[in-house]
Amino acid sequence: MFRNIKLHSLALAALLSAFVLSTLSCSKEANLRESLPGEWHYSDAASDVYIAFSADGHYELFQKIGEGRYREYRGEWTLKKNILSGNYGEGIAWGSSYRVEIDGDTLLLSATNGSGEKNVYRRESVPASVRESAEAAI
Repeated sequence: MFRNIKLHSLALAALLSAFVLSTLSCSKEANLRESLPGEWHYSDAASDVYIAFSADGHYELFQKIGEGRYREYRGEWTLKKNILSGNYGEGIAWGSSYRVEIDGDTLLLSATNGSGEKNVYRRESVPASVRESAEAAI
């Protein structure tokens, strides 16, 4: 009898643990989904990138490579668990999906295609001068 009670207690503990973990996972995804929309900026020696994620699943990306002009890309994004993926306006998929980590005003995007690409963005508005001077890419 005590053995059955112990087994039932273990089963109940396992079910509760699974429930708590799934709730935390859903909560984390909801937090990412709420935190991602907004405007972000990344810059290194070779490029300057601004991206604006809207809550409705659309984005605008402004990218300048080297001394060139900003090019504007638009499309749609999705977030499943902590994986960000998307496509450009004509339905062309991004070259990779990205693992998303957000800590306050810092966004880390890590490519999932095995390239090792990691980019750290800071929450920052897209300047009007970038929006006005960008040429449409797609």
